[in-house]
Amino acid sequence: FTTGLREGMESIVFLIGVISDFKDPSYVSSLPIPIIVALVLSRICGCIFFQGTKKMRVEHFMRFCSVLLLFIAAGFFSSSMHKWQELDVVGTWSPARERPWLNQEVFDASECCSDKTNRFFVLMRALLGYQDQPTPFELFAYLFYWLAAVAVGFVMVRRAKMAIAARLEFLRKAAAETTADEEDTKIQA
Repeated sequence: FTTGLREGMESIVFLIGVISDFKDPSYVSSLPIPIIVALVLSRICGCIFFQGTKKMRVEHFMRFCSVLLLFIAAGFFSSSMHKWQELDVVGTWSPARERPWLNQEVFDASECCSDKTNRFFVLMRALLGYQDQPTPFELFAYLFYWLAAVAVGFVMVRRAKMAIAARLEFLRKAAAETTADEEDTKIQA
């Protein structure tokens, strides 16, 4: 229930933010209907989600979400590098003919896969940082992000395995000492 309520409240805050941008105050009078609909729909979606995932293993869901978040973060990182380029931090951006090689486009997929007109690729740009005209700098940034993410993940997994192995060794020693103490107690009795 609380998750549905929280999602509904987030929808209300979003709607108030959108409505406050309009100059005409008549929009405010229509605010209660979307608020009620948002609360009802969020409750229904929450119930469907929780009922549908009761038998799903949480570890699979968490792995999927972790990988999805890694892709989203990689897109944010690449997009942020694009913004640095537009601000002329990484060489000249405008005019295009004066750009250094790092800011030249690698390929142009805007005819079939435009991130400005094709709705699917607009969504991919928003979620995953897709670019229809990437530059070497953006591609290097994307590659660097994945190299760093894999390296950090490898180190974290290795540390976790070492910690688990140390804990298992400690428990084995403790169990062996307990068994030895019990045998000593039986011998003395």
